[in-house]
Amino acid sequence: MARQPDRKNPAAPAGRPVVDPGRRVHVGQVIRRYRLAAGMDQSALARLLGYTKTAVGNWELGLTRPDIDNVPKLCRALNIPVTELLDLPAEAALPAEDGDLLSAYHRLDRFNRRTVLQLMDRLLFQQDSRERARLRASYTALTRYEDAAAAGIGSPMLEDGGRETVYALSARVPGGADSVIHVNGRSMEPTYPDGSYVYVDTRAEVRPGQVGIFILNGESYIKEFRPDGLYSHNQRYRPVPFRADSDLRCCGRVTGLVGEDDIAGAALAEKIEAAFAEEDE
Repeated sequence: MARQPDRKNPAAPAGRPVVDPGRRVHVGQVIRRYRLAAGMDQSALARLLGYTKTAVGNWELGLTRPDIDNVPKLCRALNIPVTELLDLPAEAALPAEDGDLLSAYHRLDRFNRRTVLQLMDRLLFQQDSRERARLRASYTALTRYEDAAAAGIGSPMLEDGGRETVYALSARVPGGADSVIHVNGRSMEPTYPDGSYVYVDTRAEVRPGQVGIFILNGESYIKEFRPDGLYSHNQRYRPVPFRADSDLRCCGRVTGLVGEDDIAGAALAEKIEAAFAEEDE
């Protein structure tokens, strides 16, 4: 028995799928509208494109449509936006400037195209090198402690806790700061709010009246150091006393509050990390 044609997916001669008729009609209507606006008859357009008048007529009737390879030439001849001709979303269109550059590139011969590509490679390399140098000059690498977070009311601090490298704007990093630590709790408000990060100089000594990160008997604090105890800036919290035999260790001096935009986000941090890695090579 002879195979019946598939009515859901008809085929054109030579087995090529038939384009959606509605799409063909749309293409034909656009061609006709722009041809008439250009004051051109079908014969003139056919000669310009190297087709017959019958072919152009069939396009406009929606019986056939131009081969995809000839769409750019047709769009240039009638000044049709390709997105309008093919009924594509507006965001799919190239900006006019990009289209002009692409058109000029295709007019070049093979040798000149290769020359343009080589020049572009050199310019991009120089541009990227300048950008990496700018990133290295603009950002400072700091260690951010996560598991070893400073706690406002005292919590265990793991000396081998989680840490990662972050990049902060150099102009905003207080002198000597090499780390940032999370503040958990309200005991240091309003100076250092709950949930904020603070800059810490882990090599600095903390003197009376200065704020530091401390571990007292296994619990961590961000407090103001005084000879008789660790004091909060929030008056609702009592001082944490210590004795001469207490296990008190200083993890560094707090040098300032980390601003909302001081630390580079993940995407930018990747670029900065690559810039620093290049310098180390």
